[in-house]
Amino acid sequence: MITNTFCTIVRMNKGGGHDVVASYPCMWQEVDGFTAKRYGEDNADTADIYIPDINANVRKGDLIFRGEGPEASDTSAMLTIMTVARHDYGRDEMRHVRLCAR
Repeated sequence: MITNTFCTIVRMNKGGGHDVVASYPCMWQEVDGFTAKRYGEDNADTADIYIPDINANVRKGDLIFRGEGPEASDTSAMLTIMTVARHDYGRDEMRHVRLCAR
């Protein structure tokens, strides 16, 4: 799988803080947009992230940011992972984890 950047997974802990879980090479594809609501516009920015490691430690509800490293101090700039799909079929080169985040 071709990758274009690294992503870092951050998980909230029980004390209200956050811990960096891991960084993975990934294919990051962003979609910038707005949706029209009855009361006005709403931000509809999303990202599809493909991680070629089928054993990536990631869960629904984790936070993710583009880049590598422990600079996870500003959680407002991170996206929340909405779906995690493990595609563990086919050849080893095809196996991946697909994340949808917003």
